[in-house]
Amino acid sequence: MKKFTELVTPFASVAEDENLPGQDLSWLKTMRDKALTQFNEYGLPSKKVENWKYTSLWELTQQSFNHQALAVTVSQQECQGIALLDDAYRVVIIDGVFDAELSQLDNLQVGVTIRPFSQSLDTVEQQLGQQVSMDKVGLTALNTLLMKEGVMVHVSAKTMVKKPIELLVIQSGTTDNLATHLRNMIMLDHDATATVVEHYVGLSDLSCFTNVVSEVVLADNAELFHYKLQKESKNAIHIATLAAKQAAGSQWHTNNISLGAKLVRNDVHSLLEGEKSHTTMDGLYLLNDAQHIDNHTRIDHLVPNTTSNELYKGVLDDKSHGVFNGKVIVHKDAQKTDSKEYNHNLLLSRDCEIDTKPEMEIYADDVKCGHGSTVGQLDKDQLFFLRARGLDEVSARSLLTHAFAVEVLDRIPNDTIRKAMSIVIEQQLPTGER
Repeated sequence: MKKFTELVTPFASVAEDENLPGQDLSWLKTMRDKALTQFNEYGLPSKKVENWKYTSLWELTQQSFNHQALAVTVSQQECQGIALLDDAYRVVIIDGVFDAELSQLDNLQVGVTIRPFSQSLDTVEQQLGQQVSMDKVGLTALNTLLMKEGVMVHVSAKTMVKKPIELLVIQSGTTDNLATHLRNMIMLDHDATATVVEHYVGLSDLSCFTNVVSEVVLADNAELFHYKLQKESKNAIHIATLAAKQAAGSQWHTNNISLGAKLVRNDVHSLLEGEKSHTTMDGLYLLNDAQHIDNHTRIDHLVPNTTSNELYKGVLDDKSHGVFNGKVIVHKDAQKTDSKEYNHNLLLSRDCEIDTKPEMEIYADDVKCGHGSTVGQLDKDQLFFLRARGLDEVSARSLLTHAFAVEVLDRIPNDTIRKAMSIVIEQQLPTGER
């Protein structure tokens, strides 16, 4: 059997001993069997794979992960202090286990279904796995093999969800080296509108591994505002795939903010399958110490008259390493495509590193496309200007760094979410070496 990596893990054998949901469903068993075959063939991607050349998963092979969490109690008060939003529908998952008492799913609006993934398998057969591919080298097959929990959101046609939906995933640190495999399904019927926030938090410095796949299905004229805030432990590994298929006239606005974890890999993919569909794909990553964050994005314009607008920004300090690889593909029939893609990075240390590669593949001749990237440092003239007006050096650096990063936050239309995100960002922003 052909192997695409030398990175060997015991993950495949874990499935034999796990009490996974849906074991009585024949279609799901078939899907898991296929995932096992794929994972045994491909394994973990090595740096020899082009899309993983700057990111090593070697550390995953050096740790023995636990897949069963010890019992843990988080109080309602603690949960409210962790949550990003006060007034929201909320699904709480602690150490990979759904917590019904801490979740807020009472009095759901008519036309809105929100349930833990493990209790939704009877409703997702037609959509599960349709937005992602297990045939590519990556961790989607592993997620499919071991997925236990997550959230299922379904919004009926012509329904506007009045409150945001927050998925709060907490790694308590009670179980050291805990691995959790989460699967999220977000499905909006035609002319539906919703706001979903994925929020990943670590409460201790213990190591852990989060492997999450989120699938988004948008019918005609549906609109989803999707936000992700990741601030897990500095010893965590976070691997995530977010993929959407968009029908005609649909709008997907996604904003991906990465703050925590030792190693982060975000794969974000949109398929614009219907005319007049649109994707806004934004992201912000703040790195310090020896953090490594890798953002890989892809937007496929498959039909005429589609648009996309992408902006990713990074602030790097100390010995951190950032990676941005953004690809926009305008297929041969996708005339009248309008696409913009930009990545900007601010380096605050002599020892940090960024590998940036925004790219476009254009096979149509009547398009309007632009892309680019920048890498720079704090402007000395601007620092001098602020210092001359009474600011100390740390305050001046903080102000300029915030001004650089805030553009991504300003693109969030929801005032409540934008302010909540801003507070978190301001607490996390580095100021750079003197």
